[in-house]
Amino acid sequence: MLMLALIWNLLTPSPVRADELVLHLIPAPTRTDWRTPRKLALSAIRNELVGHEGLKRHGIGHLYVELNCGQTRILTGATSTGNTEERRALFKEGYGLGVLFKNYQGKLDAPAEVAADLQSNFSSGRSSFIRFLISPAACQRAIHYWIEYQFRGFDRVYAGLNARPLRGESAGCTAFGVSFLEILGLQAPVFEDQWKTRLVVPRKFVGGPLTGKRVRIWKLLFAFSAGWDANPSQGGFGLDFWDPERMDQWIRETSDLLASGGPQPLAWPTTATRIEASPGVEVDARGVPVPNVPFFETDLISNP
Repeated sequence: MLMLALIWNLLTPSPVRADELVLHLIPAPTRTDWRTPRKLALSAIRNELVGHEGLKRHGIGHLYVELNCGQTRILTGATSTGNTEERRALFKEGYGLGVLFKNYQGKLDAPAEVAADLQSNFSSGRSSFIRFLISPAACQRAIHYWIEYQFRGFDRVYAGLNARPLRGESAGCTAFGVSFLEILGLQAPVFEDQWKTRLVVPRKFVGGPLTGKRVRIWKLLFAFSAGWDANPSQGGFGLDFWDPERMDQWIRETSDLLASGGPQPLAWPTTATRIEASPGVEVDARGVPVPNVPFFETDLISNP
């Protein structure tokens, strides 16, 4: 009954469309600066204060998922229920950069809200997108995954940057979006290389349960000479996440390259495209075999 209720309440009727999965990227108002812990803190604060023309701020960037399967259209994205928890952890509870690993109360973006926000960003060119043309069987698998994700309650957690949904850890917005590629066998090596940011966060800047310490925001803002650790052996915490700004940059650069007759970046036919002022890349993945394995690793372990 729960799955039927999810389908009834959350699927958005639409005209018949080609079977496709689209990831829409919206970068932060100004680029997040990951060069040092201090620059990261400053750019995060700046993005909370800078206004822009979109309906939503997306202070750390965002990803929306669009899934069209015949008359079924899903517009969604993983997000937090508000920024109160994040601000309390950073400014009152002394999490420092521990906020990057912390889980918050989550929800999925409402379809009408997604549609309005995307339209605003299409007209301004602030967003970018990658569209995968997929088979009907792949489309149905993606719908089943979306329903199962909610059935297990993963949508109610907006997870830290390291979390991976297929490990049953819920997700942030980009990990949620990329998980659709993973369950459809569309995760290309270039995505792993070009879409991720990897670094090691020094232990001295991490507060909260990971260290049992309190790290005030001023410690980050006055860490003029501090950088990231070279490797986890120094006692820091590895951070490995799908970066919405790197994803957006790759899409824009690849779209320009393809439009000028450049080489194919993927194993599948790929072309440049646009929605109004927003650049995109279209991938013909209709011939990719649909995986026939459980969505979540815990199911693989319990059913070898």
